[in-house]
Parts: sequence; structure tokens; C-alpha cells
Amino acid sequence: MGFLERLVDQSSLTSRQFESLSSYLHVASGEIRLKDGASIASQGRRRGNAGGPVSIGSYYRTVSQAKSNVRKSLATVVVALWLGAIKVEDARRLFELVGGGARELSEEEAERFLQLLGALLRRIVL
Repeated sequence: MGFLERLVDQSSLTSRQFESLSSYLHVASGEIRLKDGASIASQGRRRGNAGGPVSIGSYYRTVSQAKSNVRKSLATVVVALWLGAIKVEDARRLFELVGGGARELSEEEAERFLQLLGALLRRIVL
């Protein structure tokens, strides 16, 4: 299992939602068309018509579910901050560690990052 797969596995997103949201970000920025985003998201499909493309409606529904999960996750962090279960400074350091997006990591760096992330998450959440 690769770095991103392991990271997504620890998140509130399904792998399908991750793929759909990832391709949708390219759609939203105008890099690709909606139909192409749906085509990208249909790759690696395990159920249903695994060889065929996913419908635009199904794709958009999965993107909407992913967006909802991200919003709920952020709201959960806000609630935890409000309750004092997470310290603001710890959350700030965690978000700074993650940074602003994807970057290439060697296998060793990815493993260290996941270990550090796990340790931070165990320490941060009271």
C-alpha cells in the first residue's frame, strides 16, 4: 500500500471519494472537463461495471459526498478545539507540517511522515 493510500485509509474519505475529489479539483480549475474527471475517477473501479465509465451523476454524487466528509472533518476539528480536546497550537503545527499540497516523498520519507503523523495525532487528541 502506497503513501497516499495509507493516508487516505486513515481519513474519513473512501478511496473512491479521494479519487473523485482529486480529479474534480482539476475540473474546478479548468484543467480538464467534467467528463474527463469522471473517466479518471472510474479507473480502478472494483464493483459494478468495472470496465465501463462512471456516469456523470454518480461521479458528482461521489464528489459531493467527499466534500461533505471534508466539511464534517473540519467541523469535528473545530468542535475538538472548542472543547479543549485539541490545543490550537498543536493543530497549527500539524497543518503546517502537512503544508499546502502534494509533493514527492521517497518511500523512507513517506514512512517517517506517517509515523510522525500517527504520533502527533495520538499526542494531540487528549
